[in-house]
Amino acid sequence: MNTIKVDMISVIIINYKQKKYTEDCVRSVYEKFRSHPFEVIIVNNSPEESLSHLKSEYPDLKIIENENKGYSQANNKGAETASGEYFLFLNADTVIKSDFLNSFHEEFKGMDFGAVGLKLKNPDGSFQLSFWKENNFFNEIKNKSEEKKFSRKDKQYISEKESEYGKIKEVDWVTGAAIIIRKEAFGKINGFDDDFFLFYEDADICKRLSDEGYKNYFYPDCEIVHYKGENVNSEFQSATYYYSKESQLLYYEKHNDLFNNLALRSYLFVKFLIKYLITFKKINLRIFLLAAGIKIK
Repeated sequence: MNTIKVDMISVIIINYKQKKYTEDCVRSVYEKFRSHPFEVIIVNNSPEESLSHLKSEYPDLKIIENENKGYSQANNKGAETASGEYFLFLNADTVIKSDFLNSFHEEFKGMDFGAVGLKLKNPDGSFQLSFWKENNFFNEIKNKSEEKKFSRKDKQYISEKESEYGKIKEVDWVTGAAIIIRKEAFGKINGFDDDFFLFYEDADICKRLSDEGYKNYFYPDCEIVHYKGENVNSEFQSATYYYSKESQLLYYEKHNDLFNNLALRSYLFVKFLIKYLITFKKINLRIFLLAAGIKIK
């Protein structure tokens, strides 16, 4: 495909204790996007991990040293300095394997879209789930059921799903691991909600874009590998598990009715009370209390 004129795209990457992944991600962006107008902005939430050496490789690279106040705040920090018409928010543990900007631009130029989620693959080449139905109590049951089929590596189901989404499709929300948002739409809704420290910030921004009348899409004509937390230790897993439930409850408070809120809180209350009585693990106690409206460290 011949190179066509595309609008400037700002690639925003958050580093938090993922130095090696961040380096690989940045290098993949510069390698694959070199024929197009783009900029890369790293928001470094791990000041103990210097990334300044990347400036010698890429002098135009922007690095923002930032206190860790969560993923949403860091993304907003990066967006503040971004000059592109499109913002591409990339997880540090992703690697761009193909130059898809020409085809993306051809498909979406002039469209008043909100967010576009990019197709992701696991390191083994298998299709990774990255889009879901809007989050309410009953939809989340369906979402979790679908996620289990992917985690169990149900090859037939995954293959059927990949085939079904082999073309651009409108979806409710997409993962923030690789998401393109128009600068105009991003500004109209004031970006990510800083109250989401980690998790559900992508579902929230897609919901707010949808509420403003924008449509969200899944875009399959690209190749991006997502390592999806392969370097996470057990201590970090416990912390992120808590954040996921905290953010889930926040999302429901913002976007769901009383019934859905009570259904979720009741479910988490019973589930984590039982888990705590069986395991006596503090993480289960914390989430049980969180469901009851009590936060402890």
